[in-house]
Amino acid sequence: MIIVTTAEYNTLWENYYSNYRNVASPLRKLTLFKWLYNNYINLHLSCVDTSEVLRLADFKTSLALVDTAVDDSCDYASFIEKNGGDQFSCEMLSMLNNADKIASGVYISSPSGLDNNMYVKITFDIFSDLLGTHVMSLPRYNDFRGEFYLAMRNVAASMEFSYLVNRNQIAYPYSLVIQNKSPSTMVAVLSILDLMASESFDASELGKAIALFKMADIIAMLNNAVNTWKKEIIERDYSSPVISLALEKKLVKFSDFEKISTEKMEENLSPLPEIINDQLNNILLSMEEFVKSYEIKSFDASMFINNYRTYAFESQRKQRQVSQNIFI
Repeated sequence: MIIVTTAEYNTLWENYYSNYRNVASPLRKLTLFKWLYNNYINLHLSCVDTSEVLRLADFKTSLALVDTAVDDSCDYASFIEKNGGDQFSCEMLSMLNNADKIASGVYISSPSGLDNNMYVKITFDIFSDLLGTHVMSLPRYNDFRGEFYLAMRNVAASMEFSYLVNRNQIAYPYSLVIQNKSPSTMVAVLSILDLMASESFDASELGKAIALFKMADIIAMLNNAVNTWKKEIIERDYSSPVISLALEKKLVKFSDFEKISTEKMEENLSPLPEIINDQLNNILLSMEEFVKSYEIKSFDASMFINNYRTYAFESQRKQRQVSQNIFI
């Protein structure tokens, strides 16, 4: 079990990262998680008690670290092969699917052939400490634990979809990729975490709130796609919405990844992020229409939408300024 050394680290996520960086993909820099932490300080529901904002940002960044660890185990081909292949991916997915059992301390991780895999062990230690010690301490944990773990399983299903797309190299319709990929950004998971720290939230509005959270997941996923598609060419992540759209439009074929340079591939795909950006803006408009039809009184839904509009704009602006990709 990971022990937090507060004398050395101010946050949980920094302590977790000090262990994770020893096994992580070289693309997963500290910069990513610092950026996420600073964003999560602002990306929270208006009903969250002020005293909980920093603690929640810390928990969210820690969950994002686990999310990143599992994501790489599902869609980064060479990294998967290095760590044990299909067995490795399945064990990492099993952690998300059994998050409730991990929190309760009854999950047993015993993958044959992966006994000495430090990536699996470190991810499990982080996840079990975070859930079993910290997330369970939130004041309304028991009120929303069912929805929280269901959302976590949806994240696992999303990543399993990516894993199967990449293993089988099947070109799925772009619309189906969007439908299946969106939970992976964990907006629903992290927003339910907010509800666990919101004494004023009316539980009778949970259904409307989760519907809105899932729409925001699509925004975050599409924004992520626009910012990470060049990295995903290198990783050969065929579940990337940009690559999926290119395959659907027959701009590229699977075989092209074996014979076309990265630079040429980027050139072929370069018009597609703008198309995805247009879709992103349309979904933001749909969210606004949703909150007009389904009024939510427990938190400021318009502020929630505007936060994600700002998040998308700022992250794309920053991506244009720096060459190093810092997004999940």
